[in-house]
Amino acid sequence: MTREHDILDSLGSGLLVLDAQGRVAFLNRTLAEMLHVSADEYLGRSAANLAALMAQFAMAAGMPRFDWPADFGSREIEWREGETLRFFREDSTALVGAGGVPAGRLFAYHDVSHEKAVDRMKSEFISVASHELRTPMTSIKGSVDLILSGFAGETSPEMQELLEIAQKSCDRLVRLVNDILDLSKIEAGQLKLNVERLDLTEIAVRAVCAVKSLADKTEVRLKVDRPLPLPHVEADPDRIEQAITNLLSNAVKFSPPKGEVTVELSSDDIWVQCAVRDQGVGIAEKDLHRIFGKFQQLSEGRRRGGTGLGLAITRGLIDEHRGSIWVESRVGEGSRFIFRLPVAAPLSPKSAAMAGHTAKP
Repeated sequence: MTREHDILDSLGSGLLVLDAQGRVAFLNRTLAEMLHVSADEYLGRSAANLAALMAQFAMAAGMPRFDWPADFGSREIEWREGETLRFFREDSTALVGAGGVPAGRLFAYHDVSHEKAVDRMKSEFISVASHELRTPMTSIKGSVDLILSGFAGETSPEMQELLEIAQKSCDRLVRLVNDILDLSKIEAGQLKLNVERLDLTEIAVRAVCAVKSLADKTEVRLKVDRPLPLPHVEADPDRIEQAITNLLSNAVKFSPPKGEVTVELSSDDIWVQCAVRDQGVGIAEKDLHRIFGKFQQLSEGRRRGGTGLGLAITRGLIDEHRGSIWVESRVGEGSRFIFRLPVAAPLSPKSAAMAGHTAKP
């Protein structure tokens, strides 16, 4: 064994290298011990064999996959051995040989169980604190709104200005508390969805109307592009509207004055896709993997505002609907946030007849 292999075997993270044909080229000792196999046992074998072995430990929702479409990818995997549950972060990057020819793929598995436990305790604390903050903040906001409406009598221009500042600050705090509570429910698996069959076009139009006042301030144009009628999806209309609104608000904040933000809707036999495209500054490649994290705000070329939780909540909402979400972006070329939802199963003849009867005036 080479000295380089000795070094890689001594790492605390699991490492896997696949060649250009999808065969196992290297498996370090740490990953082999995780799988309870010999490192040499799988050399030269198809990645499918290794995936089948990993399936014995990885939870269904966190299965390893060896088909990353981008140059770099990162995701979380739940790993169970008996009653022990651990969490790993799977990082993947393409390997390129001489002349830019694809040479394979590298996967690294980092144990993040401790960080996950700390994050869970932090989330629980923030959730409790947010619940306690909501009631007094609502009371303060209500009182300020009443004074501004003239309920307590006439106010001087100076008082009016100070009260308007207080009102805006209250609104921002209320949004922050609501965002934290939404994210806490998602992370705790306590988010309740009111699912119905719906056309995503209607939800997209509602989201555009909700963001229009924000876009009008900087003359950003909003439009919906739907070339063909869409099949239905089964989803909570309010939560999907919230997800699209978050993406649109984010796109408007990144857009230059008089820019354009487009909602692109499309579908195939399996998915209905919604993409929000802007003409902003774009996102650096080094930031793409953290863009959906909590309290992440990229300041380059962006007007300040927001809680830094919008994209994290959006990802959680799409995950709750058994969908997927990702971003495509290049610096200077804008960004395109895309999510997909599964196409709803066809209605049975009886259900279709009942739906048609219900729709009649």
